[in-house]
Amino acid sequence: MIKRKIIIDCDPGVDDAIALAFAAANRDRLELLAVTTVGGNQAIEKVTRNALDLLDFYGLDVPVAMGADSPLIREPMYAPEVHGENGLGNCALPKTSRTPEKENAVLFLRKILLALPEGEKATLVPIGPMTNIALLVKLFPEVKDRIREIVFMGGAACGGNVTSSAEFNIYVDPEAAKMVFRSGIPLVMCGLDATLKCCLTRGQVLKLCQSPQRIAKLCGDMAGFALENSSSKYRGVVSIHDAVPLLYLLHPEIFTVKRTILDVDCSDGVSRGTTLCDFRWWEHEEEEMKDFVLMDADTKAFQEKLIEALYGLT
Repeated sequence: MIKRKIIIDCDPGVDDAIALAFAAANRDRLELLAVTTVGGNQAIEKVTRNALDLLDFYGLDVPVAMGADSPLIREPMYAPEVHGENGLGNCALPKTSRTPEKENAVLFLRKILLALPEGEKATLVPIGPMTNIALLVKLFPEVKDRIREIVFMGGAACGGNVTSSAEFNIYVDPEAAKMVFRSGIPLVMCGLDATLKCCLTRGQVLKLCQSPQRIAKLCGDMAGFALENSSSKYRGVVSIHDAVPLLYLLHPEIFTVKRTILDVDCSDGVSRGTTLCDFRWWEHEEEEMKDFVLMDADTKAFQEKLIEALYGLT
């Protein structure tokens, strides 16, 4: 089986941590070339430490490079109320002796991509604000030919979670999102339309918490914190947003996908960070509509695939 080469850009983060666990469980199908970090759910130092500790805990020997500590032009914005002060639902992990790469994430991404064998490409999977990816494609446009597609968690065709119309990752750095959207690279938006349906129930989380397997238990403990310390408490389920791009790569059949052209509102008004999806196929040539957005998801299938993966880790 040919593995899909991927690079995960993240801000761990409870759901980022569970997404990395899913990648670890599917290392026979996903070749994780590197993990880069960006300030988002928590400060850059915290999320980078989390990435190092998590990869060690999951048994993934993958380089980690620290990226942007703040958005392109805006002030940082964190989410400790959902992810805890340490970013991992206040769960404690063994501290690894591993350290991040000496190079900044943007330079490291360029090196990894340009080092790919001739004719090979990698898929970028940003599951935090897209600051690093924006800087990469702006400063080093030569890497675009080495990127198969960008499958990202962020945005929404309808609605939001930070505001009535904006999702967190896009809201934090809308200028970065716009730069990526205009890069010409094929995009797959895994936004709230699908990710809100990609959730675990309180009962499923409780069973993970009770698991004798250390990774499944950690994922349950982290998801439980997010469940009880956010609006998810009243829904009775917790969405594992950042696992969705990886689920899409391996199991696209569980999602409903629609072709679109993506853009984002970078104003400072009430619509800041709103993702704009142009579905007017009759107004555009087919090659212009290079982007896709996940519009729906099979909740039961998502739960089965994710839980099976987590229980398969030791």
